[in-house]
Amino acid sequence: MKKLTFFTMFIIIISPLTLFPVSPMIQSRVLGDANWGTHQTPLVTAVMNTNGPILELGCGDFSTPLLHAICSTNQRTLLSTDTDKKWLRLFLDLETPWHTFVYVPVFENPRNPQENKWDQIGTDIHWSIVFIDHHPGTRRAVDIKRLRSHTDIFVVHDTEKPYKGYSSILPSFKYRFVYKRYKKQTTLVSDTIDVATFFN
Repeated sequence: MKKLTFFTMFIIIISPLTLFPVSPMIQSRVLGDANWGTHQTPLVTAVMNTNGPILELGCGDFSTPLLHAICSTNQRTLLSTDTDKKWLRLFLDLETPWHTFVYVPVFENPRNPQENKWDQIGTDIHWSIVFIDHHPGTRRAVDIKRLRSHTDIFVVHDTEKPYKGYSSILPSFKYRFVYKRYKKQTTLVSDTIDVATFFN
């Protein structure tokens, strides 16, 4: 692991509204509910079968460190985003030139969430994979539609839930695979890649 220097400890990450410093890795945390990580196998499978940039919409203990570890081998581009500033801080020790973080200030005013802040994320590059696991849940189908022409494969968590738009947007892709090993399901969709072949 790269040794942290004084400089890397205080790299500044810029959001549309806020500046905050990178802190040392937080240790001895209690891992969350395993059901939050039912996407791990299909997500890793998709990553191992592709080699381009990855966009993570929604950071988490079961995705962010894992994606970082896999991408570190070839310094594969990884952009991790989240709407919760305190939550995002828990992963900022992983920031590198190839793994960047963006805070999306949707809930700066909890009484008036600005969901359109997501519109600024991800449209400037073509992604091999976009991982969908962000808040608010009603925004997920919107961002799949928004990023569709910029993305080879979407890995979508919680597809057993009736989030607004899932039922219409996911079946519209040419290729689709639903990972049903757990009650909390993950669906892979693509217009160009037969994702079901990853699991044969």
